[in-house]
Amino acid sequence: MRTYTDQFAAGTDTEMQPRTLADERPGRRSRRWTFGFGGIAIAITAAAGLAIALTDASDEATNAGATAPRPNVTQPAVTQTTAPAPPTTVPTRVHGWPDTTENAAGVYSWDGTSDGPSSNEGFMHNGYASGDVTIRIALASDPVTTDGATAVAVAGHDALYRRTDAQREEWIADVDGMNVVINLDARPATSESDLAEAHAIIESMRTEPTSTALGFRLVFTLTTDDWDSG
Repeated sequence: MRTYTDQFAAGTDTEMQPRTLADERPGRRSRRWTFGFGGIAIAITAAAGLAIALTDASDEATNAGATAPRPNVTQPAVTQTTAPAPPTTVPTRVHGWPDTTENAAGVYSWDGTSDGPSSNEGFMHNGYASGDVTIRIALASDPVTTDGATAVAVAGHDALYRRTDAQREEWIADVDGMNVVINLDARPATSESDLAEAHAIIESMRTEPTSTALGFRLVFTLTTDDWDSG
């Protein structure tokens, strides 16, 4: 008869002996380690993929929020922080009648008086160019006739135009009941450019009210410095 202790003696029944790691077959142990490490690798790969997907989704949401306005949000209007400066208007200086020296291009006037800078008020020519063209302005001393005249407008007023001879053209403007006579004399050899400049002076004429005896002045523009009253 075997005792209790005899059950664990060497050479007794092996089915009752405890199993150790050394009793494990090498192939079975390696498969268990392989399965364990494989599961860990799959878990790490899945976690990394999830982290990348979350990062990409976060970046897309950030970029979308930076480039597109949020719905139902009114965007502020762009406002100008400083008011633009008002445009500056430089008043045009109006000279009197051209004097006997060289006169710069600019705006000049005739007011029917002789107290201006020139002793030849109402007379000027392109003396610093060819000297071929002369313009005279005066009040009509004789009654005005319409013989050979054509109705035109001068200085913004009704006027008559006629050519008195081959060298003279004449305009008579009715300004407040007064007849202002403008004569243009051109020598036969006058160039087309000189004649065109003289016509441009007459076309630039306009009237302005003044406190002189006439109550107005005739204003005109010289585009060159060729004109004088000498």
